[in-house]
Amino acid sequence: MIVPVARRNQVFWSIILGISILISIYSTIYSLTHGIYEVFPFLYFLPIILFVYFFPHRGIIFTLIISTAFLLLAYYFSNFDPNLVAVSTAWFVIFITIGVVTSSFAGNLRTEERKYREIFENSQAGIFTFDLITMRIQAINGKCAQMLRYDRTDLIDKDLSRILVDSENRDAFISGIRNHPTSGESELFFHTREGTVRQFLVSASRSDDDIVICSAIDITERKLAESVIAKAKGDLELRVRERTDELLRANDELKAEIHERKRFESAIQLANRKLNTLSSITRHDILNQITAIVMYLSLAGHLQKIEQVTQLIQKQIQFTRDYQNIGSCTPQWQYVADTVKSAITDLDLGAVTVDIKLDDLEIYTDTLLEKVFYNLVENAMRHGGKVTQIRFYYRETPEGLTIFCEDDGVGIPLNAKERIFRREYYRNTGYGLFLAIEVLSITGLTIKETGEPGIGARFEIGIPAGEFRFTPPAGGM
Repeated sequence: MIVPVARRNQVFWSIILGISILISIYSTIYSLTHGIYEVFPFLYFLPIILFVYFFPHRGIIFTLIISTAFLLLAYYFSNFDPNLVAVSTAWFVIFITIGVVTSSFAGNLRTEERKYREIFENSQAGIFTFDLITMRIQAINGKCAQMLRYDRTDLIDKDLSRILVDSENRDAFISGIRNHPTSGESELFFHTREGTVRQFLVSASRSDDDIVICSAIDITERKLAESVIAKAKGDLELRVRERTDELLRANDELKAEIHERKRFESAIQLANRKLNTLSSITRHDILNQITAIVMYLSLAGHLQKIEQVTQLIQKQIQFTRDYQNIGSCTPQWQYVADTVKSAITDLDLGAVTVDIKLDDLEIYTDTLLEKVFYNLVENAMRHGGKVTQIRFYYRETPEGLTIFCEDDGVGIPLNAKERIFRREYYRNTGYGLFLAIEVLSITGLTIKETGEPGIGARFEIGIPAGEFRFTPPAGGM
């Protein structure tokens, strides 16, 4: 049968108390019969204090009994010697006083101990104590034992490792207590009697005699709930981010669609204006040329002039066809390098080299962009004099991007730089440059000539931001 530690301690101190009483009485008899009258009274302090400590409510009665026994023994063995009777009586009073005082203190001490014991036993938190030197459990309340599925007797005087199996977790906890008497709160993993793991929030403090008092709260369910909530929160945040990304993509697509629609509407409006202009221009110019034909027909000798006028009418009709196509189709993204190459395919370049350095540049413009580059190259070869090279390249600017078309010919006079883009200038250059400026303006692009006379012509096509991009061709690297 296993005897509890508290019961063993009680038996032990009861034996010590009995022995101290016997020693005190025997010493009194022996001292009085051998003429020793000064030492033996002090021996009564030990049984009085021990009894009062363990039984404070009966301490005064015990003190009175043992003090009376001492007084009777002193009277009897001293043959009522007056001096010894006086001294013995004084010691009797001292014993009684000590018993009363110590009983009072012991009673208060027991009351406090009982109060703390009730707190210890009735606390809703698990409480246990262990010796920091031996690492053995000294005490454990019912709540703590219940949470660990143990009987208290199964854990008293057992090693702490029985409930704190994880050595790394346990060593870190012990190290914290040794470094700081009050360790604050620690999350520890306890093993129950069935071997399951429970997570506890433990507050520990160390007393001066290296006894550690621990208060433990089971937070296993709370941690599981926190884990579930954290997972649910993560899932919710993920879904919110995914939905937000979907909405942002849809919004970007809608913005792009609206932008495309606005550009298309602008192109349609501009095309309508150009068609109206075309009707007016065509009627006016053709009537003028027909009038000239009528005049020259009246003069039979001017057949060559009639041929020239007829060629002009042919150009005007061809211009009418090209101009009518401006804006008739939706503007598209076009690879500029491919468009330039396609534009010069039918031109007889002779010894002229065309250098194209446009990378993967795309611009959003009318489908007649090819005619713009055709006219630029054709005009350079026709009016540039001894042209040997034509270069196409680009440069990004704060406003957007500029495409350059330059040659090494004679250039364009300063007083003609703006006039070459006007319709009225066609007699010298044809309708090409007027057509170019009209095609480019469909999507907000501009063109100007900035070359130096005598060095070469240079045309700059201005492209605003949002109307160009760099995209590798499909199937390209």
